[in-house]
Amino acid sequence: MAEQQGIHNEQVLALDTATAMMTGALLRQEQVVCEHESQAERNHSIMLVPAIQSMMKEQGWTGSEVDLVTVGVGPGSYTGVRIAVTAAKTMAWAWRKPVIGVSSLHALALSGVELCCEERPLQCAGQGMTGDWIFPLMDARRGQVYTARFAARDMATEDGCPYVQREQEDGIRLFSQLAEETEQALRESVGEQGTKLAHSVKRVWFVGEVDPQREAIKALQAQFGERIQAVSCTMKSHWIGRLGLQAWRSGERTDTHRIEPNYTQLAEAEAKLLAKEQAAARANK
Repeated sequence: MAEQQGIHNEQVLALDTATAMMTGALLRQEQVVCEHESQAERNHSIMLVPAIQSMMKEQGWTGSEVDLVTVGVGPGSYTGVRIAVTAAKTMAWAWRKPVIGVSSLHALALSGVELCCEERPLQCAGQGMTGDWIFPLMDARRGQVYTARFAARDMATEDGCPYVQREQEDGIRLFSQLAEETEQALRESVGEQGTKLAHSVKRVWFVGEVDPQREAIKALQAQFGERIQAVSCTMKSHWIGRLGLQAWRSGERTDTHRIEPNYTQLAEAEAKLLAKEQAAARANK
């Protein structure tokens, strides 16, 4: 087992290949030293290690100077997730450094919130997003998405972005059922006189790979207007690094060889519904 030693300078390597975007970053504590992105899904296995080597050479870092390796473990592309996890485990082992795996969806949710704060500051400033739901989306095809529900709280990160708290485990879901859940929550948030109830959901943000679900999102927007927000964004691996560092500081320790990709599956009820919908579609052809 790689040596699970203490970390001193908190120099962090972060990487993720769960989506079509290959991304890596170097951080010193929470501060981003440099970040690399590449939209080349089929070449992740070829480009990842050279990209990391290039970043480290540019900053004058060696493997011995990296204190912590952090990696997105998915869910996401079956092959894609394995590439980053394998690379992270290999480097951690070779450098005798600790490695922490974090949710790629959590990092995508934070990436989306960060972009919202940059592009729509009036909607996000202060407690602007407090009480909002955030659903990070990764396309899983056939009307399915990798997602989880997060909620914005009345705290902020060091960047001034709203603090995001997990409310659901990562999973793969039919977007049609996610839309129904959203519709129900927003309807239940309004009283008989049209007043918003206490502790209600103000808005729902879909962030990440929103384009495949654009028509369904537009249908929700037709009903609820600005209470439905869609933000197309890519993964920012500095959030992988920050989440991993936070977990390390909280006492999380992982055997290098025990980190595995999150190969999530449809819940049984949703799998049956999908099969039913596919059978109906074939019958109507």
